[in-house]
Amino acid sequence: MIVREELADDAAEWSSVRVTFDRLPLDTQESCPCTVADVFEYVQLESTDADHADRYRLAFVRTAQVVDARFWLWTYTESDGEQVFVTYQLKSDDSSVLGLASPNGLDAEQFMLAEYYDEVYWSYLDICIGRDT
Repeated sequence: MIVREELADDAAEWSSVRVTFDRLPLDTQESCPCTVADVFEYVQLESTDADHADRYRLAFVRTAQVVDARFWLWTYTESDGEQVFVTYQLKSDDSSVLGLASPNGLDAEQFMLAEYYDEVYWSYLDICIGRDT
């Protein structure tokens, strides 16, 4: 694992960082503690599409084990064509974070690294919609 202090101050500069993470044993969106319906409801709240969000533009990408945190990652394509990442992170203390943000030039693995180090400065929700995790 790359130590935070070895990385540039601004996570947007991490596009040259080469990192890979193991997938979880169940590498499916159904293995996520937050349902796909809840994830999409969050997309509707945070996306620029708002009420015009389309479930068919939400696509599951992968899971990942990042040190002591588990991740589920989707992409959502906004109606204007911009692609954003949607992440659900389950931390070792059983707290969770649901987030939606522009990748800002990062690939999926770099983005999850930035999420793990809490370096993504966009929207977050600390619970799944409708239930605590």
